[in-house]
Amino acid sequence: MRGKRERMAVGVWTESSRPLQLAELAELAETTVEAVRQYCEMGLLGEEGRRGSFGEGTLFLVRRIEQLRVEYGMPPPGAGLVLDLTARIEELEQELRSLREAMGR
Repeated sequence: MRGKRERMAVGVWTESSRPLQLAELAELAETTVEAVRQYCEMGLLGEEGRRGSFGEGTLFLVRRIEQLRVEYGMPPPGAGLVLDLTARIEELEQELRSLREAMGR
């Protein structure tokens, strides 16, 4: 499911964006560098977390994880699951729209 989460986040990415460094990402996401490192180690941020420079898609993911953690008391692995399920729902909704279009509805 991580791939779906990453694809959802990549949808936020714009080509004109420059990579973010770890400290900058943490600041923009209003969290700590240690929290972002933890999310990287847990595999919640996908491949970008392994490279050390991050895009806006990763910023989106960190903000969502933080929102779920702070507002709902959800641990990071649970937030990752929620993001995976959200991405899957969006994928299924897109597939349903495509099928409806193909059927002329």
